[in-house]
Amino acid sequence: MGDTICTTVGEDFTFDLFSRAKYIVLIKDGAVVHREVNPALSSTNKRPTVAKRCVELGATVVLAPHGSLCLPSYLILRRAGVRMYVVKPGVAFNNDVRASPVNSWEVIYSSLLAVAERVDEVFSHGHG
Repeated sequence: MGDTICTTVGEDFTFDLFSRAKYIVLIKDGAVVHREVNPALSSTNKRPTVAKRCVELGATVVLAPHGSLCLPSYLILRRAGVRMYVVKPGVAFNNDVRASPVNSWEVIYSSLLAVAERVDEVFSHGHG
């Protein structure tokens, strides 16, 4: 049985952050078996929304674009037994994707980026 991979991509099928990507896709045996509009785009808890959805969709592996795995997302996926790897945003999905195992620096970086995005949202929505 092959792995079911969950990741987030843009319109052009390149990896994009959990918080910004247009689609969540499930890939099995190298083929896209499911694609849906990213629910994080309309959520306040963007990264955890993607993590929860990947778990609901039955993913065994998540390819998280660098900056996507904040602590809550990481914990959601870890508790569900999903293996996590980091990929470079902007790179097209293909069979020779370079993916690295997640480390604590990735989780710290992603968490800080999530906070920065949240602060930016607060100040850019009607406060000018």
